[in-house]
Amino acid sequence: MYKEYFNFTEEPFQIHPDPRFLYMTHTHFGAMSSMIAGIRDRKGITVVSGEVGTGKTTLVYALLNDLSDKIKTAFVFHTTLGFQDLLRNILQDLGEEIVEDNLASLIIQFHQYMRERMSRDETVAIIIDEGQNLSVDAIENLFRLFMREAPAAKLIQILLIGQLELEAKLDAIELKAFKDRITTRYRIDPLSEKECFEYIDHRLKIAGNTGPRIFKPEAVRRLWKFSQGIPRVINTLCDRALLTAFTVSQKVIDEKIAKEVIREMSYLGPKAGAFFRRPAFLYATAGVVLAAALGIGTIAVLKRDKGTVPPVVTEKAAPLQAKILKQDAPEAAGPEKIVTVKKGSTLSLLAQQHYGLINPTVLDILLVHNPKITDMNRIPANEQMNIPSLTDEMFLGRDPDGRYHIYLGTFGDRRSIQALKTHPLLQGKTFKTVPRKVSKDVLWYRLTAGGFQSKEEALQALQNLKQQKILRMETFRLPRPLR
Repeated sequence: MYKEYFNFTEEPFQIHPDPRFLYMTHTHFGAMSSMIAGIRDRKGITVVSGEVGTGKTTLVYALLNDLSDKIKTAFVFHTTLGFQDLLRNILQDLGEEIVEDNLASLIIQFHQYMRERMSRDETVAIIIDEGQNLSVDAIENLFRLFMREAPAAKLIQILLIGQLELEAKLDAIELKAFKDRITTRYRIDPLSEKECFEYIDHRLKIAGNTGPRIFKPEAVRRLWKFSQGIPRVINTLCDRALLTAFTVSQKVIDEKIAKEVIREMSYLGPKAGAFFRRPAFLYATAGVVLAAALGIGTIAVLKRDKGTVPPVVTEKAAPLQAKILKQDAPEAAGPEKIVTVKKGSTLSLLAQQHYGLINPTVLDILLVHNPKITDMNRIPANEQMNIPSLTDEMFLGRDPDGRYHIYLGTFGDRRSIQALKTHPLLQGKTFKTVPRKVSKDVLWYRLTAGGFQSKEEALQALQNLKQQKILRMETFRLPRPLR
């Protein structure tokens, strides 16, 4: 909402990982160098740790963009699972179709895959995020795979990324052999006060700010002290500060606004890391950037013509906010039914009952229309839920520049969206992929295509994609439930 007001080309403080906004402190640079060297030089096992929100996942995305085609990568997010599920995820992210879904068959399939890579002198990098959630048993079995294949040519490279709890877990007696094989351990530190100033300026410049400094030094100093140098918290605070300045028609973030933002968002205080790990964070009313980054903002895609969710505003800002929302009133998106959930019901059962199909797109739509549900596998009994009609209007959204975008669906892995990005009907369009954590163990990706000059053009593109059976919802593959 404040983008045009500050002449930004995009929102500068979104919290989803975006390598374009990566700001390298000396410890980020050291971590990146360690990861690149560990994989390219085939050093074996590399461990990178840091507090939650320090930019570890953003570094991984930057790393993936920098690796050659000779390095095959498996990037695993779901780590609160057993070894069999972990191995299945690794194979699937390497592009392998699962032949038989039992542990013995998965191991055989993995060994066969490694033999093929060895014949081509390729490297296989297994990158595991949120490694602190891995069980000791899963790490032990992963190590056995590493030890069996490594002598062939040190083909397997393991990059383990995690919060500080990972360091303590690796000190377990059962993991001594694994720990002894770690060639590099690196920790990412929070930002210093000087780095915080540079970090904020860096993100503002990437977003198109070429004018005077927006954040006054005393405001930055106060935000840095409260955030304890955690970039994710800084992003959230800065986004809210920009929104607050916009609502009161102020072009500069001064200490007064900083103090107001900190007071309103006190839950992000000294134990902010614990807050960001709670599922409630996904739907916290922290402002536009939280919603946009995790997919809740795409209510705009499905229900509204505006690409943001109305943020929480102060009483004095309410009149201006009401005026803005009135200007951006949504068009009709189809009727909704209100149903009362029975005990033991799940989102999948509701989708099957009301739509006759189950896939990530349908489940994501239900989650967006029912923000109180933070886990697709758990719905409280007697919960009142909105069941929207699936109309074409629901898949249409309008950007602040007046152009339109279409919601192409939600997918269970990043590979599934590549075909849509290269489809001739979408040539020249701007794509946006937003990660969606839909349960404790499941991360999906929401894809939109923008740049349509009119509503009619966007709707016609939707119709063409459906006629060519590109957007047949029943063809979207629902990932296998995690056990």
